[in-house]
Amino acid sequence: MAEESKNKQISIKHLRKGLSIYKTNRSAYWYARYYDSVRRKYVVRSTKETTRLEAAEVAEEIVASYKSKQNTSHAVTKERSFEHYAKLLSQMTKSKAKSSNRKYAFSDQSKILFREGDGLVLYFGKHDVGKITSGMVRDYLLFLDSRRKEPLANSTKAKQCGVIRQVLMLALEDGVIDIIPPMPKQRTVDKPRVSFTEAEYSRLLKVAREIADAGTTVVRGVPVTREHYNLIVFAVHSFLRPTETELFGIRFADIEVKDDPKHLLMRINGKTGLRLSASMEAAVDMFEKQKELYPDASPTDYVFMDAYKNRTTAVNTYRRIFNHFLDKAGLKVDLSGNARSPYSLRHYALQTRLRKSEGDVNIYWLAENAGTSVDQLERFYLKNMEPTTAKVKNLQSFKKS
Repeated sequence: MAEESKNKQISIKHLRKGLSIYKTNRSAYWYARYYDSVRRKYVVRSTKETTRLEAAEVAEEIVASYKSKQNTSHAVTKERSFEHYAKLLSQMTKSKAKSSNRKYAFSDQSKILFREGDGLVLYFGKHDVGKITSGMVRDYLLFLDSRRKEPLANSTKAKQCGVIRQVLMLALEDGVIDIIPPMPKQRTVDKPRVSFTEAEYSRLLKVAREIADAGTTVVRGVPVTREHYNLIVFAVHSFLRPTETELFGIRFADIEVKDDPKHLLMRINGKTGLRLSASMEAAVDMFEKQKELYPDASPTDYVFMDAYKNRTTAVNTYRRIFNHFLDKAGLKVDLSGNARSPYSLRHYALQTRLRKSEGDVNIYWLAENAGTSVDQLERFYLKNMEPTTAKVKNLQSFKKS
């Protein structure tokens, strides 16, 4: 006959749900067994008592001591945890990104949530969404700074707070919490939008045209052609961002030539989602030139640099060629030492439209057409724009007698 195990429970007494005491053949003492619903496991401790009644009292003391050592801000159930809603937010964002071509939005959010070492889920994951306070968020931002040689930029901290708020918003919508705590305010300093003056833009066009027409320049194995010059003019007169989804994502089928006045009606699925955008008249000429360069192009072909089916490669290739143009024109940086990039063309386009309209352009319509906001135009373009002739005349005007 097999020998009976010394660890076999020979006497069990259930005190209440999740708590019991028992004895084994190994010891004369009673053991307390408590179920931790947060960690989803049993905790066993010896009561050091031989009588059942005294063991029951000690068992309650053991539970009270164990709970006091736990983090009281942790969620009792998984469904109330920050991690639960963080994963839900990530799934929702990933789904939206697939349907709206906004993969970078998902990528950026995912890094903030699941970054190794100090991501939001690692720091707040087990916390109850209803117990997260402004002070805890502030402590998290200090924790991020402590892990780096230089403190994070305020704009980066603001992004962390924005994602925390998105997670808590889902909990609010589910009725799990009644209010979202205020996020610590981060004072951000707007970085200047690097652009061109009229003279600088003219010089850029002249140099780019000369290099393209010479047909002898090769940048990282890529011959520079008229198409790369056309891209500059089209970017300025279409207001498109030089990204995979806008300037480098537009296909022939996405463009329709319109009259009265002459312009292109473009279907853009860009940073701010789907929009119908109108170009300036000069963009029509560049579009026609692209059709001449590619007479056999199908409607689904990209308007620019269609040979690069990987649009990230197309963007990077053009950036190198554009930098070559800037270098040869002596325009790599502005007077303040800020580096120019293909984005500078969009900044120049918006500033020029605001300036040349002498204040007549509807700023709301311009913002909507360019896929931006009135706030962005006011903060980055109107604020530092050179005064127009009409504005200067108005400032120097006198009351008419």
